Amino acid sequence: HVYRMERMHYNFNSKKAKIIGVITEEAGGFLHSQDTKLMDSKTINVSGGKFTTCDLDNPHFYIAITKGKVISGDKLIVGPAYIVLGDVPLPIGLPFGFFPNRKGRSSGILLPEYGEEQNRGFFLRNGGFYLGLNDYFDLGVTGDIYTKGSWAVNTRSNYRKRYRYSGNFSIAISENVFGEKGQDDYIKNRSYWLRWSHSQDPKASPNSTFQASVNLGSPNHNRYNARSVDAFLTNSISSSISYSKNWPGTPFSLSASMNHSQNNLDSTISLGLPKVSFNMSRIYPLKKKDKIGNTTWYENIGLSLSTRFDNSISTKTNKLFTPETLREFKNGAQHNIPVSTSFNILKYFIISPSVNYTENWYTKTIQKRWDPDSVYVQSGDTIRGRVVTDEILGFARAWQYSTGVSMNTKIYGMFRFGQNSPVQAIRHVMTPSVGLSYRPDFSREHYGFYKTVQSDSTGNKFETYSIFEQSLFGGPGSGKSGLLNLSLSNNLEMKVRSSRDTTTNFRKIKIFENLSFNTSYNMLADSMRWSPVTFSARTTLFEKFNIDFSGTLNPYALDSHGKISRHFLFTQHKTPFRVTNARASFNFSLKGGDKQGGDQSGKPGLGQMSDVGFTGSDMGDPLFGQAIGTEYSDTQYTDYVDFNVPWSIRVDYSFNYAKQTLISTINQSVNFSGDINLTPKWKIGFYSGYDIKTRKLTTTSINFYRDLHCWEMRLSVVPIGFLKSFSFNINVKSATLKDLKYSKRKSYQDNF
Repeated sequence: HVYRMERMHYNFNSKKAKIIGVITEEAGGFLHSQDTKLMDSKTINVSGGKFTTCDLDNPHFYIAITKGKVISGDKLIVGPAYIVLGDVPLPIGLPFGFFPNRKGRSSGILLPEYGEEQNRGFFLRNGGFYLGLNDYFDLGVTGDIYTKGSWAVNTRSNYRKRYRYSGNFSIAISENVFGEKGQDDYIKNRSYWLRWSHSQDPKASPNSTFQASVNLGSPNHNRYNARSVDAFLTNSISSSISYSKNWPGTPFSLSASMNHSQNNLDSTISLGLPKVSFNMSRIYPLKKKDKIGNTTWYENIGLSLSTRFDNSISTKTNKLFTPETLREFKNGAQHNIPVSTSFNILKYFIISPSVNYTENWYTKTIQKRWDPDSVYVQSGDTIRGRVVTDEILGFARAWQYSTGVSMNTKIYGMFRFGQNSPVQAIRHVMTPSVGLSYRPDFSREHYGFYKTVQSDSTGNKFETYSIFEQSLFGGPGSGKSGLLNLSLSNNLEMKVRSSRDTTTNFRKIKIFENLSFNTSYNMLADSMRWSPVTFSARTTLFEKFNIDFSGTLNPYALDSHGKISRHFLFTQHKTPFRVTNARASFNFSLKGGDKQGGDQSGKPGLGQMSDVGFTGSDMGDPLFGQAIGTEYSDTQYTDYVDFNVPWSIRVDYSFNYAKQTLISTINQSVNFSGDINLTPKWKIGFYSGYDIKTRKLTTTSINFYRDLHCWEMRLSVVPIGFLKSFSFNINVKSATLKDLKYSKRKSYQDNF
């Protein structure tokens, strides 16, 4: 420890001392003492002292200590004490105080925060205990209780073994009560949420990995318990537990996983229990072991193998694991063997022939039959007879194959300007590709994959169906396919003079990083041989503005009912294509230069994570580094608000157009966020969005931050929408005295 003092009297025999006017760091703060006795190397007694987290000689605030004892590296214990703010004693007294000063984890009680909500009443929240059980494992249990009947219990544990694994586990159970019992607006909801995250250290086993990310919960848990906009708007959750292994020196690898996805809007849940795949990477069986001379074309023939087994189901959460639902699991195995090679002709053209074989294994198929005795009601009419489907248990194979060949090349074009021109050159790179593929008609009778069934009471109408149509991977395709695949990719770059590049005095600007078109022509189809043209483009302007757009163009016209017809659009309207869907997005992020030097536009600031996206609710709060609408908690805000970046702004625009039938839909939205330093100590941040279709603002948040040296003030307001709320807080910055604060808030739960 470092002690600053006015004077000291030291007894060399007893090794005790009396110190006058000492200042030292202790228990995460600063201890000022007028009269101090050094009892031994670790213990001092103080009288007439001050304890504060303010680093000034005359602190802005402190806890006035009448007497106390400091055990270095352990704790600070004080007797009667009171709070002094700005040299003004406050009528807030403490009979005693205890400040731990141990390094590492320590077990203890977590004091709750208190407050009031309009709907749920007065509360004590986040109170409980923490157990630092050992260096590898800890456990924390906290609870919430409200005077109107709501409660919650939260358990969280972290574990870690160096060079082996690490992870955490948490479970939350809550019951929320809104309104008065017996009234129409009365709500009583009990829900749970479970999380488990596990990761294996790469050094534990270089050839195998085990990972887990589990999220399970009640469909309406986030509606009543969310602390952020992101959580409130999350309508789907997913989980995955995976294991993978490879064998060095061989092309073989194995992976297994269990997956879960859940839609909280309609309570649909999908499970994959399990999914196993075995793969063989590409090998060249005809390649010579001893390379002598030039490589022949057949030595480049390569093949690979992939085998996977799936067992999955999709159902409602309240029906999961019932006897009826367990019979609805779909399972099967799929084997895929692609064989291909590539070689050059005429130096510039790459030819790539290929053959692909796929085989699926199932434990059941279906069989359809006409049941003349079946009676049902449709649109008020009683109808007799219908097609029923029976399950046929037993092993079944479904196989198919296809073959194809493709050719691609690159075409370069260069347009040069004058030597003194600001633009030196424009380069255009085109990558055309042409491919042919063939697949036979597997609906023919001798394959046995398709059957016919009577479909009306007269016995004159029949329909063809696949016995694998309800199977996991489906069955072989029907109808011959002879596709001519066409694609064209473009890259356009410009070379300009640059004062920033002192080495070459030139720099490249990408006009189009990619501009591609794709379509195909089925030569064996009886009609509608052309497939829609898909296009996509991507570019970045001035290294800050990102632009993406894509769409689909259909050459066929619609009939009067909005269904696609066999007639070309051009023959009716003299227009080659109709746009069936289009999407465009534009976003940019700008920041002012760092006061300490250099532009910070590429760095995360204001407590943001560097991977925060710019779309939808993924845009985090720009000021406090959290999702908008998060209620204040001592652990939710980042510890540091960066005043070195004077301003920042982020904008994201998205456009979506769809017209598959006669009716078109257009959706447009803009999201924007940013912050600005009003003064060297004041910062304001904002986040909002605008739905152009509905002409309404989306979730909006305005946040203010004031640096008060050893204190800080935060105000967060969500002025509109269902999440309408606010929180106002003045608190000590240091975590040591985190409970020394004033809070006022209105929760979004009051809007229920």
